[in-house]
Amino acid sequence: MRNHFIAAFAALVPTLALAAPADVGTLKSYAAQSLSKCPDQKLTVERVDKESPIGFIAYLVTQTSSDSTCGRQTTLLYSPLTQQTLLGTVIDLPSDARNVEVRVAERAMEVLKQPLTASVSKFPLPDRLKAVSIYKQTEYGKFAFHGFVDASERFLIVGTRGNLLMPPSKTLIDSLGIQNGVRRGNPKAKAQIIELSDFECPTCRRAHLEIEPLIEKRLAKVDYIRLDLPLFEHHEWAIPAAMAARAIAKVAPKEYWKFANYVYTNQEEIGKRKFDDVIREYCQDRDLNWPAVEKIYRSPAERAALLEQVSHAFDIGINSTPTYIVNGQVMGFGPKGSFTIKAVKDALGVK
Repeated sequence: MRNHFIAAFAALVPTLALAAPADVGTLKSYAAQSLSKCPDQKLTVERVDKESPIGFIAYLVTQTSSDSTCGRQTTLLYSPLTQQTLLGTVIDLPSDARNVEVRVAERAMEVLKQPLTASVSKFPLPDRLKAVSIYKQTEYGKFAFHGFVDASERFLIVGTRGNLLMPPSKTLIDSLGIQNGVRRGNPKAKAQIIELSDFECPTCRRAHLEIEPLIEKRLAKVDYIRLDLPLFEHHEWAIPAAMAARAIAKVAPKEYWKFANYVYTNQEEIGKRKFDDVIREYCQDRDLNWPAVEKIYRSPAERAALLEQVSHAFDIGINSTPTYIVNGQVMGFGPKGSFTIKAVKDALGVK
C-alpha cells in the first residue's frame, strides 16, 4: 500500500533547471540502482530545460514495466560541483516575502489538507541546501516528513539525497537504520535480504507466508533483517502490532519470529479484537513476562522511535508494504509477488 502523502507530492508537476549537461549514461545507471526494480523495466533519463534548484541539473527519470503496479516518473537532480544527487519531487514554493517555513507549510497543507508546521535548518548542507522537517500530529504523536529547500528558497525537494560517487545501495542502507530491525541468519553471508512490512497489511501476510519458509531453511546463507513499516493512516492496529513486536524482541528475543508468524497467520481474527487483549493473552499463554512487555508496548519513547523509523523509510522513498531490499536492490511485491520471490530465491541459491 502506497503512502498518500508521497503519492500526492509526486503528482505535482516538478519545476526543473536549465544547466550544462551531465553524463546521462552514468545517471541512468545510478537511477536504475536507486529505484525499486520492476519486471521487464525500461528506464529513460532526459534533461529538462526549466528553472530548478540553484546548483543542480535536473533530469526526468521515467521507469516503465510490464507490471502496472510498478514503475514511476520522478526527478533526478545532479550537482556537477559536489556530485550530490536528489531523487524525488521538486515543488515550487509561493514566491513572496513570507518566511520560508511558512511557505513550506502552506504548500504541504495544500497537498494533505490538514494542519502542518515546518522548520528549516539554519545551517546549510553541501550545495547550500537546507534540511526541512514537515510535522503532522497523529494519534500516536508527532510525525515528520523531511525534505530540502535550495539556496534560493524557491523550491522544496522531497526525496532521497545521495552522491553519484557512492553506490545507491550504501546510501539506502545507511539511511534506513537497519540496526533498529530484528536480525536472523548469518550476518557474514553474501546474501542480504531486508524486509519492511506492516503486520496488518494483507499483501505482507501473503509475502511472509511465501518467503519466510525459504529464509528459515537457509539461515546460514542469508543475513535477514525485518523492519516495521506500519502504515498507520490506513491500518488501525498496525502501530500496536509493531509496538508489541518491538517489546517481544527486547524481552524475549527468541519469541520474535514466532510472534510474527502468529500475527500473519491469524491476521483476520486479530482484526476483530482489541490488540491490547491480543498481545496480553499471547504473552500469558506462553509464560512471557507480560509486565516487562507491557512497559515497552506502552512506552511513549518507543512509540516515538517507531514513528521515526517509518519517517526514515519514507525519506528514502519506501512508502509501500511489503518492500524487500535484496542485496541492496529495492523491490516491491506487486499483486502476485513472483518477480520478488524469484529474486529472493536467486539470492538464496534456490533452484
